[in-house]
Amino acid sequence: MDLYDVFSAPYLEIPELLVPKPEVVIESLEVEDLVTMHAKLLYELRFLPRGTLAVRRRGDRVYYSMQTCMNHKRQDKYLSLKRNANLIELLKKKKLIRSALTRIRKASLGLPGYRRRLAAKLAIIDRRHADQYIYYTNNIYVCSTGEAAIVEMLHKRHIHFEYAPRAYIGGWHIYPDFKYTVDGRTVYHEHLGMLNEAGYTEDWKNKYMRYHYDGFVDGIDLLISKTHGKRIDLVEIEQMLHARGVF
Repeated sequence: MDLYDVFSAPYLEIPELLVPKPEVVIESLEVEDLVTMHAKLLYELRFLPRGTLAVRRRGDRVYYSMQTCMNHKRQDKYLSLKRNANLIELLKKKKLIRSALTRIRKASLGLPGYRRRLAAKLAIIDRRHADQYIYYTNNIYVCSTGEAAIVEMLHKRHIHFEYAPRAYIGGWHIYPDFKYTVDGRTVYHEHLGMLNEAGYTEDWKNKYMRYHYDGFVDGIDLLISKTHGKRIDLVEIEQMLHARGVF
């Protein structure tokens, strides 16, 4: 595959941030490579400043400014090459990332399961998991062996569900593990598999607060299951789903 590292190391949060060269036909790349690039570019975009870089030329001189929008009005801020060199480089990077994302999104429109795979990959990056922690089961990519076991159980029970759908909850876009529809009502199911890790536990606390901020009720709108040590109790999860009327 013809890929290259487009940015210099000091500005990278992810060392292997790759984008396709302009001459590369995106449609010719493997689906998994597109998903990986898309996820890492989206993740990197979070760490970049607001605003868009504008470049103007007058003769041999180049002028930079940062464009932002406040109250539906565009504002331009002049950027000095001496004082704002770092900001200019970051905004250049942002422009390149957005351009790459546009190309990847257009190429991925007709690919089956692309959004689901992307959600799984983003969840892994968010939790700082390595790429090998993607598990493939029943034509779905999931983040852990525990979630893979739940997916297999749901398929055996012929339960309709969505895995890692994008949801706007508590003022944030998050990715619940599972989504069911019960009597026309949305029910989210979170499976907690690594509560022994401090970072994971902290992330879950923040996510849980967002659910409650939006009025979700445990056992009604929000179902929670846990891995006990290294063991997942599928019977317990089945009982929980059955009690809520998922099947």
